[in-house]
Amino acid sequence: MAYDAYGGPDWLGLGILAAALLLAMVAGAASNFFAHRPFVSDAVLATSVAVLLAFTLINCFNREGAWEPFAKGIDWRLVPAGVLILFALLVIGSIAVASSTRLETVPTLAICGGVFLIGLLSDYVFGRAAADGSTLAGALHGIIPNWQVFWMADALVEKKTIPWSYVAKTASYAAGQLVIALSIGLALFEDRELG
Repeated sequence: MAYDAYGGPDWLGLGILAAALLLAMVAGAASNFFAHRPFVSDAVLATSVAVLLAFTLINCFNREGAWEPFAKGIDWRLVPAGVLILFALLVIGSIAVASSTRLETVPTLAICGGVFLIGLLSDYVFGRAAADGSTLAGALHGIIPNWQVFWMADALVEKKTIPWSYVAKTASYAAGQLVIALSIGLALFEDRELG
């Protein structure tokens, strides 16, 4: 559905996507009204299914609306890149959850922004010092998420493919970061009073 500066939007694709989203919201509302089920969870599930079906249908037509083979012209190299971005979102989300156990919204956003900026510079700031033998820099390099691990846009620009083995290694890195952040959040939340 994307287009460059000289093109126009894919109105057929946008229409199919809008119809799928509308259908998902109607399904969530119907399950809430008739079955007395929670709207949000049912609407999210219906949206997931509807967007998948819309993706499949959109990829069976070209921009002019003529039938074409499924997914003709799709760059499937974006799938592992999208999975890596999902891992990064999970990590920053876990940091936000850990911060929100003790802080309000603005300080939580400030901490997430700070961790993001420091993580972007992690190799430069901590990686070189850790390679020179600094124990503190090595510990900080391991604890603070290195966002460059998740960002593979340069590989895509250079027409390279991101191997799934790299995605699997990055999944273990993201899992470690999730364990660290959520453990800190659990420790901070343990003696918190609710009320």
